[in-house]
Amino acid sequence: MSLPDSSETPRTLALRKIVEETHPEKVLGWPKPTEEDFALFGRITHCYSAFDFILRCMAETMDKKRMVEAPWTGKTQRLSEVDLLKAIQIWIRSNRFTLEQIEKHRRVRNLVAHFVVRRFPDDDAFIFMTKSAADYKRVYGELPPTIDAMLYGVLDAQQLRGIMPELEKLLKWAGEVLRDLSRPLPRAG
Repeated sequence: MSLPDSSETPRTLALRKIVEETHPEKVLGWPKPTEEDFALFGRITHCYSAFDFILRCMAETMDKKRMVEAPWTGKTQRLSEVDLLKAIQIWIRSNRFTLEQIEKHRRVRNLVAHFVVRRFPDDDAFIFMTKSAADYKRVYGELPPTIDAMLYGVLDAQQLRGIMPELEKLLKWAGEVLRDLSRPLPRAG
């Protein structure tokens, strides 16, 4: 399960209420993530390093095989991750959906890599905090409604753990597509 799309669940509303009723200094004193949590954050971050590497290899391979259309032709080495995905949009619908899932889950990677994390003291949940409106936008897709002392998001720990099987399937798909793209095309007889 991934982060909900910009909609609150009853669980996240309850967690958010706990944060709102707690002084920010006290929240900063909440327990740090466990070693197991840090290992999970590292696995999520590593998956996205692998995605970025594989997607770039895909784009460069497709460009060499003249499978990338204008205006991207010959430019794949210099493209950002966002433009890279635009450049390889020749896919059939199911593959496009898979690429969209990779990008959708990138928000979770940005949370664990760019936000300060604390555990709720009496709950299996996390608070992710930042002072950067740009990082907040990267995760939530919009600027925060106001500039508060602290920008934050909350997430149930089980929900975060549940993303790994999805990421592993997506990574397997990406590796298989790259392998298939790298095979020589059969010659016409």
